[in-house]
Amino acid sequence: MRVLFGEGVVKEVSSVEVKPMDLGDGTISGTQVNFVLTSGDRIEYIYSVNVPIEESGRRAIEFVKKLYNEGVADFSHESVEML
Repeated sequence: MRVLFGEGVVKEVSSVEVKPMDLGDGTISGTQVNFVLTSGDRIEYIYSVNVPIEESGRRAIEFVKKLYNEGVADFSHESVEML
């Protein structure tokens, strides 16, 4: 599967995981998206605090569905920060 991460940055990924960002005490602070590249490297992102948790979760799941169904997806316009 191919993901566009930014202008001119396309990477092959073998898996993607969407999970809640837990602060350790059960408090969910955001939505995390973890990519495993075909090289074995990992890239982890969290949605910006400006995006409500419900919306970020929905957007992340929609992104993963599109990637799975089409084999390609554009992540470059998501409001995320690299961990």
